[in-house]
Order: sequence, then structure tokens, then C-alpha cells
Amino acid sequence: MGRVTRVTPHLTAEEVKERMRNDSNPLYRERWSIIYTAQVHPREAKDIAKDMGVSVSKVHTLIPRYNKIGVAAVKTSGKGGRHHEYMTIEEEQNLLGTFFERAKKGELVTNRQIKQAYEQKVGHKVDGTTIYRLLKRHRWRKVMPRPYNPQANKQEQEDFKNDFLNKVKEAEKTKDPEDRRPTLIMAQDEGCFGRINSLRRAWAPEHVRPQVPRQIVREYTYAYAAVDPKEGRITFLILPYTNTEMMNIFLKQVSEEFSSYFIVMHVDQAGWHSSKDLVIPKNIRLIPQPSGSPELNPVEHIWDELREKYFPNGYSESLDEVIQILCDGLMQLEADPKSLRSLTYFPHLRMLA
Repeated sequence: MGRVTRVTPHLTAEEVKERMRNDSNPLYRERWSIIYTAQVHPREAKDIAKDMGVSVSKVHTLIPRYNKIGVAAVKTSGKGGRHHEYMTIEEEQNLLGTFFERAKKGELVTNRQIKQAYEQKVGHKVDGTTIYRLLKRHRWRKVMPRPYNPQANKQEQEDFKNDFLNKVKEAEKTKDPEDRRPTLIMAQDEGCFGRINSLRRAWAPEHVRPQVPRQIVREYTYAYAAVDPKEGRITFLILPYTNTEMMNIFLKQVSEEFSSYFIVMHVDQAGWHSSKDLVIPKNIRLIPQPSGSPELNPVEHIWDELREKYFPNGYSESLDEVIQILCDGLMQLEADPKSLRSLTYFPHLRMLA
């Protein structure tokens, strides 16, 4: 039998256990776990190492050091870290700070500009991975920009969001005094889907470059959707056109499906939403958002979700295939109210809760 590894009781087993559970540093938690194991069940170092999933040398190093100097043996830095950095953290922050405004405008598509500034600062060339580690260290990430209409009126958008509750109250005043149905806030929009496919980045193993068909076939269909963001409910139709006639069909469906509610519907300013031939059911009122402001409409997130999850790098041999994929995607969203609520419950709608 080999030599038993024992722990000098600088702390009680309960005190060690408390630190093992609550220490904020994962490295220190692991060390306290090794000490606790050796303290409550002394045995050979190789057995402790096996149970803890660490090397025998780690046990041989930690326990004697703890026996000699106590708690201070745990509170030491590991071997990792930045020991040969070109810049301090503060210098890196100052360097990246010069790129904040360009980052907000989506101009940093590659790290080339940052790499050039970094090399100029340190006075020599560096590998590209140095810049990637720098960006990760400061929690930069590569994301898809949010588009906006440059002609949109930002102040008008803010006023719409801040005044949305009052607009709902004004709409409620127009309903029949005898109508006791509760008010339901919905958002509505139309999305265009067709056979022109777009390419997106995709996961692939090393040395594999995905190849996908690329086609430009101008055949389209349109999804009409209305969502109840608060409860995560949706109703939809797939229709061949976007015009007043199709909108009448859809509004009738919404009115009948949610007939037990007085519906206040958030819509954009498409022409068919204000046409003189538009037939608005008695239990529906429309609130138009400012022009050129698709980012205000929650249903836009549904279209983004469908295009990203169900149509990326896809190839459709017919419009019927597009319609089938679109229906499958919408029905899966309909069956997942939690996700639908997460996608569409915008802050200006939460004010009504």
C-alpha cells in the first residue's frame, strides 16, 4: 500500500466544503474540492486524483503546500494568463475605443483596420489570431447589423412608441358601448418569400467548403400574419398577392378567429392598409406605424426567423415547395408560444400589460 495523503486541518471539513461550493473562482473551487476530498477520506494521491479527474502531480503539489501555509495555498494564480502581452488591458481598451463609432455603423466587416492600428501601436507585425483574441477579451463579437430606412424620422418613431398606449385607448373609445369584449393588442405584417435564395455562413468541419445551389427565379408568394405578442399566439395565411383584396380576406380570418376580442392591430403604412376599398371588421381597429419604420413591427422578427432557420442556403424546385416550407415554419412557431413571445413582445407593447 502506498503513502496516504492527509490534510492538516487548518479549516474544518464544513468550512472547506462551504468554500468549495461558494468560491467565485472555478480554479479555486477545484482546489478546495481536492482538499475536502483528502480531508474527509484520506488515501493515496493517485486515488484522489482519479476521483477528482485531475493529475496526480496536482494533488502532490497542492496538499503539501496547503499543509504548510494553509489557505494561502489555494489563493494563488494558475499557470495561464497573459505573461508576454504587447499592450496592457487599458491600452487595448483605448485602442478599441477609437473604433466604436465605426463599429456602430457596421464598417468593421474584417479585423484589417484594427490589425493595422495595433501593429502601428506596437511597432511590428502581429498574427491575425492576436487581434481575434483581443476582440474576444473585450467581448466584441461579429453580429448582423440591424437595417433601418435612412429616410425614417427617428423622433417620430420614438413618439409612436411612447404614445402607443394612448393610441390604443383612443381606438377603444370607438367601439360600441355595449361591446364588453376585452381588448387584444396584435401586430400584423406581410412577408415575401420566393425562389431567389441567398447564401449564409454555415458550420463545416476543417477542409470542407460547403457548396449550395444558387438561383434567381422570380416567383413569389406572400405570408400574411398577425401575432398576439403577449400570449405568443399567431394566425396566418399564405396568399398569392399583396393588395386590398387579399388584406380583406386576412382581416376577416383574424376577426373570426379572435371573435371574442376587440382587436387593436399595429400595422405599417402599406397602401392596402389604408385603401378606400379596405373592409375593416367591426371588432378590429388599425394603428399605423410611422412610414419607413419596419423595425417597429414585431412581425418582422418572424420573417427574419423563418428566413434564417427554414430558408438558409436552400434550393426550391417549385413555388409549391416554398409554400410548404413556409407553412411548416409558421406552424412550428405557432406550436411554440414561448419563442413567439420572445420574438415579438416589444417594449412599447409591454407598457400595456
